[in-house]
Amino acid sequence: MSLRTFIKHFPYNLRLIQSLSTLSFQSSPPTPHLPHPHTHTLITEDPIKLCSHLWFQSFSSPSTHPFSNLTGFLKKFEFWVLAYQRSCAEDTGSFPPRNAIHSNVLRGLLSLQNAVLRGQFAWGAKTQLFVRSPNDKTIAELMSRRKLQALLESKKPSFQDRIVQEVLLLILEPVFEPRFSPKSHAFRPGRNAHTVIRTIRSNFAGYLWFLKGDLSGNWEDFGVDVMMECLEKRVKDKRVLGLIKSGLRGPVRPQLDWERSEEHKRKKKKKKGSKKKKILNDNEPKPDPYWLRTFFGFAPEEAAKVPLYGHCGILSPLLANVCLTELDKWMEEKIVKYFKPSGHDSIWRDSINDGSHNPAWPEFVPSSGKEKTRKMDYIRYGAHFLIGIRGPREDAVGIRKDLIEFCESKFGFRLDNSKIEIEHITRGIIFLDHIISRRVIYPTLRYTASGGAIVNEKGVGTLLSVTASLQQCIRRFRQLQFVKGDKDPEPLPCTPMLYSGQAHTNSQMNKLLETMADWYRYADNRKKVVGFCAYVVRSSLAKLYAARYRLKSRAKVYKIASRNLSHPLRESSNNSAPEYSDLLRMGLVDKIEGIQFSHMSLIPSCDYTPFPRNWIPDHECIIHEYIKLQNPKYFYELLRSVKQHGLPLPQDEICKLVWDYKTCGVWSCLSCNDNGTKLIGSFG
Repeated sequence: MSLRTFIKHFPYNLRLIQSLSTLSFQSSPPTPHLPHPHTHTLITEDPIKLCSHLWFQSFSSPSTHPFSNLTGFLKKFEFWVLAYQRSCAEDTGSFPPRNAIHSNVLRGLLSLQNAVLRGQFAWGAKTQLFVRSPNDKTIAELMSRRKLQALLESKKPSFQDRIVQEVLLLILEPVFEPRFSPKSHAFRPGRNAHTVIRTIRSNFAGYLWFLKGDLSGNWEDFGVDVMMECLEKRVKDKRVLGLIKSGLRGPVRPQLDWERSEEHKRKKKKKKGSKKKKILNDNEPKPDPYWLRTFFGFAPEEAAKVPLYGHCGILSPLLANVCLTELDKWMEEKIVKYFKPSGHDSIWRDSINDGSHNPAWPEFVPSSGKEKTRKMDYIRYGAHFLIGIRGPREDAVGIRKDLIEFCESKFGFRLDNSKIEIEHITRGIIFLDHIISRRVIYPTLRYTASGGAIVNEKGVGTLLSVTASLQQCIRRFRQLQFVKGDKDPEPLPCTPMLYSGQAHTNSQMNKLLETMADWYRYADNRKKVVGFCAYVVRSSLAKLYAARYRLKSRAKVYKIASRNLSHPLRESSNNSAPEYSDLLRMGLVDKIEGIQFSHMSLIPSCDYTPFPRNWIPDHECIIHEYIKLQNPKYFYELLRSVKQHGLPLPQDEICKLVWDYKTCGVWSCLSCNDNGTKLIGSFG
C-alpha cells in the first residue's frame, strides 16, 4: 500500500497530512555532501584531551568572564563521537571503541552535527532520524496506524536527542562548574550525599534553629525566560542558547478524535492471563541486578526527585543548578551580613571562618543567650536545602520571610510556609534519611585558678549527633515487601529470588548489604542500622529457603546452612554422590557466600574522619595544581622563596657535581665521599 493510500484512511486534518507527507522510515535521511570522502579523517584529536583543555580554560578564567564562543566546540567532531559512545554505553551497556564505529554511523553523526550548526535540528523527532540506537531495528515497511500512534506518543526520547544532550553537557558542565557555589552538592562531579553529611557534621555544630526547605515541587515552575536569563550571565553564544531554548520549549501535540477513540477502546479491552516472560534481544542490555534495583528503593526523598525540562533530558539537572545558583549566592551574602561575633563565645570569635579545628567538639558555654555569637550556615542538595541559625527564633522567621520574597521575585513562584519548616535542634531534623540532633554532656572542667589553686567544676557542653533514621529504614523495607508491621517488624520471604540458586541469592543480598553499609558510613548508629538490615535480609532468605527446600521453619534452615547461610541446603540421598566440597573443587558448583554482618563485631564502625572546612573535590585540586604549574610567576615566586630561606637548588647541586666530575676527575670526587667509593668504583 502506497503512502498516499495510507493517508486516505485518516480523517481530514491538514496538519496531520502535512506532517505525514514528510515521514521517512529509513534508517537515516539522505546525508548532505560531505567535505571529506572518509569520515574517519575528521577525527584528528583526542576528545578527552579537548574536554580537559576546556576544563582548564574554564577554571583559569575569571568567574565573571562569560563564554562568548562555544560554537567552536560544537564544530569539533570528536565531541560528537564521544557523545555517541557515552549514549551507546547508556543504551546498550557497552562502550564501543572508536575504531569499531561504522562509517555509516559516522556519516549520520556528521549530518546531525551539520543540522545543529545550521539550525535545522528539531528536538523530539521520532521518524526522521540521522542516527539510531544500535538496539533499534531498521524500519523498511510502512507502519500501521496503531504502531505510528505508539511511536509518536512514546515519551522515551530519541537516541539522537540523547547525543545532542551529551554534547551540550560536555561543553556546558566545565563552563558552569567553577561558577557554582561550594554550598551545592547535587548533580555535580565529586559531590554527593556523603559530602553533605560530612559537611553538616563538621560545620553545623552549635546551631539551634534549622530551616529545611523543599523546592522540588516548584522545579516545573521555572520559566523559560528565567532559565535563559540565568544562562546568559555565563554564556553569550547565540547558537548554543538557541538550541537550549528550543529544547526547553517542548512541543505539545494535540490529541485527535481518532486517537481518543483508540485509547478508549484500549481501556475497555482488558487482557486476561499471565504476562509472558520477556526475552532480551541480542544487543539489548540485561536489566539491573536485583540488589541494585532493591537499593534504589532505599534512595532518600531528596535524591529520588530529578528535574526534567522539555527535551533537555540529562541536561536538566545542570540547568536546575544554574537557576538555583542565584539562591546560593543570595544565601552567601545573607550569611555574611548576619554574622555578629561575641568575645564570650568559645568559637567564631573574630571572623566568619574563625574557629577550632573541629567545631563538633563540645563548647563549654551556655547554649543560648545574648552573649552568644550570631551565625548562620547553608547547604543545598538538589532542590532541598538546610539552613542552620545560631540565634533566636525571630531571626529564623525573618529569614524565611526574606527567602519567600526572594523566590517570588527571582524565580516567579510563591512558596508556602509548609515548604520551609522551622525546627529546633532538640527535636531532630531529618535530612537525607539522617537525623541531625544534639547531645548535652556535663564534663568535669579542671583548671588552675589565681594563686595556683586547682578548681574542678561541672561544665555544660553540646555535641552534634548525626544518626540514621531506623524508622525510615523500616518504612523502606515495608515498601519493598521485606517486612510487615511497625513496632515489631516481621521479615517476609524474599519471593523475587524464589527461582535463583542459593549461591546467586546470597551474592545478590551481600552486594545489597555492602552498599547499605557504605551508605550509612557516617552515621553514629551505623552498627545498629546495618545490623538490623542484615537481620531482615538473613531472616527473609531463611524463610525463602524454608519454603523452597520444604524445611518448615527458619530454625531448620539455620541448623543445616549455619547462621550465615553459607552451607548448601540441598543434600543428596544417594551416598555414592560426591560431596559439595568435591564438586566445588572440580568447579561443578558455585561457591556459596555467607550472608555478611551476621555478628555485630563484623560491622564497621562510624567513620569520624575530620572533614576540611574549605574542602574541594580531588579533580578540582588537580585542575588548580595544573593551572598553577602553567603559570611562570609561580616558579619565579618559588625560586625567590628558596633564595630567601637560603636553601640550595637541585639544579645548582647537579651543576656542581657535573663540573667537579669534569675538572677534577672521577677519583678526586670519590676521595671527597667515602660512602660512594665502592659504588662508583665498581663501575670503573
